[in-house]
Amino acid sequence: MRELFEGVHAQRRALTLLLSGLVVLALVALRGMPSSILPEVTFPRVKVIVNSGELPSAVMLRDVTRTLEESIRRVPGVTQIRSTTSRGSAEINLDSRWGTDLNLTVQRVQAQIEAARTNLPAGTTVDVRLMNPTLFPVIGFSMTSDHVSLAQLRDFADLVLRPELSRLPGVAEVVIQGGRRLEARVTLDPIALESRGLDPASVADAVRKASTLQSVGLLETNAQLYLGLVDGRPRDLQSLDSLLIPSPSGTPVMLGQLGRISLEEAPEFQRYRANSREAVLINLLRQPSASAITLSDAAYRWFAENKARLPRGVTIQTFYDQSDLVHASVGSVRDSLLVGAILAVLVIVMVLKSARLGLAGAVVLPASIALTILGLVMAGQSLNMMTLGGIAAAVGLVLDDGIVVVEHIAARSAGEHPVGRSQAMAEITPTLVGSSLCSLAIFLPFVMLGGVTGAFFRVLTLSMALMLGASLLLCLTLIPLLSPASGASHHQGRGAQGWFRKALDHATEQRWLGVAAAVACILVMIPLYLTLGSGFLPEMDEGSLILDYISPPGTSLQETDRMLQEVEKEIGAMPEIVAWSRRTGDQLGFFITEPNIGDYALRLRSRHRRGADEIADDLRAKIAETQPALEVEFGQLVEDVIGDLTTTPQPIEVRIFDEDRAIGEQKAREVADVLSRVPGVVDVKNGAVVSGPNVTIAPRPAVARTGKTTEDLAQNVTAAVGGTDVGSIARGARSWPVRFVLPRPTGLSGAEVMGAIAIPLGSGRVRLADVASITTTPGETEIQRDNLRTMVAPTARLSGRDLGSAMGEIQRRVRQRVALPPDASIQYAGQWAEQQSSFRGLAGVLLGAVALVSLILLVSFKSWPQSAAVLLVVASSLVGVFAALHIGRATFNISSFVGAIMMVGIVSENAYFLVAAHRAALRQGLTPPQAARAAALRRARPVLMTTFAGVAALAPLAMGVGAGSALLKPLAIAVVGGFVTSAFLLLLVLPSLLAGFGGRVE
Repeated sequence: MRELFEGVHAQRRALTLLLSGLVVLALVALRGMPSSILPEVTFPRVKVIVNSGELPSAVMLRDVTRTLEESIRRVPGVTQIRSTTSRGSAEINLDSRWGTDLNLTVQRVQAQIEAARTNLPAGTTVDVRLMNPTLFPVIGFSMTSDHVSLAQLRDFADLVLRPELSRLPGVAEVVIQGGRRLEARVTLDPIALESRGLDPASVADAVRKASTLQSVGLLETNAQLYLGLVDGRPRDLQSLDSLLIPSPSGTPVMLGQLGRISLEEAPEFQRYRANSREAVLINLLRQPSASAITLSDAAYRWFAENKARLPRGVTIQTFYDQSDLVHASVGSVRDSLLVGAILAVLVIVMVLKSARLGLAGAVVLPASIALTILGLVMAGQSLNMMTLGGIAAAVGLVLDDGIVVVEHIAARSAGEHPVGRSQAMAEITPTLVGSSLCSLAIFLPFVMLGGVTGAFFRVLTLSMALMLGASLLLCLTLIPLLSPASGASHHQGRGAQGWFRKALDHATEQRWLGVAAAVACILVMIPLYLTLGSGFLPEMDEGSLILDYISPPGTSLQETDRMLQEVEKEIGAMPEIVAWSRRTGDQLGFFITEPNIGDYALRLRSRHRRGADEIADDLRAKIAETQPALEVEFGQLVEDVIGDLTTTPQPIEVRIFDEDRAIGEQKAREVADVLSRVPGVVDVKNGAVVSGPNVTIAPRPAVARTGKTTEDLAQNVTAAVGGTDVGSIARGARSWPVRFVLPRPTGLSGAEVMGAIAIPLGSGRVRLADVASITTTPGETEIQRDNLRTMVAPTARLSGRDLGSAMGEIQRRVRQRVALPPDASIQYAGQWAEQQSSFRGLAGVLLGAVALVSLILLVSFKSWPQSAAVLLVVASSLVGVFAALHIGRATFNISSFVGAIMMVGIVSENAYFLVAAHRAALRQGLTPPQAARAAALRRARPVLMTTFAGVAALAPLAMGVGAGSALLKPLAIAVVGGFVTSAFLLLLVLPSLLAGFGGRVE
């Protein structure tokens, strides 16, 4: 093998050119690499949104939701169907197995919907979407003005901004919300109608017929082909005014004689505000392969270059920018890289007294990152929190490899019998490859991991595996080229004098001491684990907050808006909030929403003093004090997106199943009361979303005796309540809808308004209350179903408490205080259920990693005792993981779980070197205790060097420097704790085990 490395050295010029070219290629690829917060993962969820006008919930459930559920259930691969049915709309979520061909699933769902369409009410619209992170905005702008009307702002957004911004690179869709739309409103005069023997329905029918645009065919003449059109559409308000309406007397009358025609703002049942005024919101959605940073930069650049095109007095402000978090993640990687490179140089220079060796070890880090980026590009990955986090988390492992090789070259090129670089590399290569396989092997089981944890952490482990593979390649090629031909003066063993040598002698002489120490570590680890809080995803400060709210059921849009304007005073007083936007009757994302429900997107300062949770707690308390009728809930967009794409965004969801909805809702209220009394549980919702009261009109026989039908009655009442759409007036690229309305009685409320409406009947006009019974019914509750079972699902969030302990207390209290009838059942879901599933999957990954490492150890050493000694040390090192999580006040979540799995590879890699040194000493004739002492003394310096460098390199992540590091902070804390503990275990416990039980060598 020495000849191989001599050949590599002979080709050092070509190798240097090749590596330099790869680094340059990586830099070029980096510029074109897409970026986003989350990996490009398509979740196995299909969402169906159905709209059928204003049908009651019970009718929607019977005629629409159940029909579609039963039809869609036939689609192969669908494992769960969850639906929410409201007045006139329904939302159906279909979950499939991970790995399903989702494009084919969408096609099959659409086919089943088309097959069932004939059984759906007329006019029903269905929208089918494949759920992925690109359904949520990448960047959002608000457009406000004190001088330009909301209708003009909306026209400008639709006609100018939408097409311009749609052409930006990576934009999939521009969603415009808010503003006002104009309509040509015809306010009919009931007296004028009655005097001419007309009613609103007949006038509306006449206008529709007169406003027809119809083709009459093609005419070929004079060598030309003409299209014949009959066009009676009004061109403006004046032509609408002069439109002739037939009358029973035979003399047509102009529409203007039957009422007043004016240009008005169309009624809206949604409100959009930003920074204390009504606004138009512009949301940019990206294409799946597009870069969030590129899209965001292009949007900012367009607005900067086109200021002159904006209407005078218009203000554009950003209320959300996903690229902020991507930039923060890039900053975390940059910090880890700089800290790691600097510390590698310092450690090597201080210990080995060689600047060139320090440079050789440090160069491996950026070169490994460059090769990793090339690998990610080839794998079709983007720059996201997982790929960048994997690179940052692997910095310490890369330094580990580099330091080991540099230290070995330095040790072998000095001393009594120095050897050259090629010989030193030939000696260490088999051990280096075997130890690296131990680190790489732990990532292989992640391929089998399913669910959201597998979808995200497979990407992270891919980045780490690429980093370690690149590091191994560079350690075998680049470091020998950069290392000096002869090392600095070598002082092996000086640092191992004194207490360490005494402790080592004692450990290797007492063969059971190592076993006792390992068992003690494991026994201490058990209570540390049991008392450690648990969670799902780590808490992140994304630089923004989402505030969801619900006003009391049936609250009018105006009253909800008034309440929220008081909330906005509190928001404006928060120094950390720099911009915000509000949606009422709508939400960020793809959902059905009642008019009394909505959300805020709150953008925080880049360096806010308080954490996002503290800001949320403060604002929650102020809202409870000033607007106690509002129900609020705080979250962050990324965690809510993950929740929406998997189960629900709330950590806690308790599903109560009972076909009797009244009983289910009663038990849900009891569960919600239990939740509200659990410390640390906030934002409790009982799961019952009420749409608001209904006014039902039932015609009496007097209506039929006049020759009128219920449909005739409905048409005339519609004109007085919602208005009747009868056509449109074309205005260039836009049009004005034409709507008929009747004057509505004033000073009344609810059913009284309906009863006072005057409608034409027989030969005159009568009050509606005289010919129909009018009743008011309480608000309808949204109907939720899970796999065709009726359910109600109370939800809650957490503040200052971990998920595991909270759920444990909730389950205990619910068992004690909520008695379910025999036909009812309860199921705990939300992020807790996803956490349980993820933990089971990660436990399988951990066992798989241990099995693969065991196989590598057995193949390499051909010794059960030596392999068992390594595995015992690996298990003992986990005590440091749990101790560090306690000290760092972190929970045991999927991030820290992955950190614990990483320790299997890290400790086994370092132990591999020590066992190899022990076996080499045995071959030289030393007794097992002597061989163990010699191996520990030889490996003491590299173990301490790699421990210090690894801990320091992970320090930025472990301390949570930057918003982008929060996701991997628990992982870094776990690895730091394992690193520190493993140094003691490797240098004292493992030698003791080898001295007592690792004497054989084949």
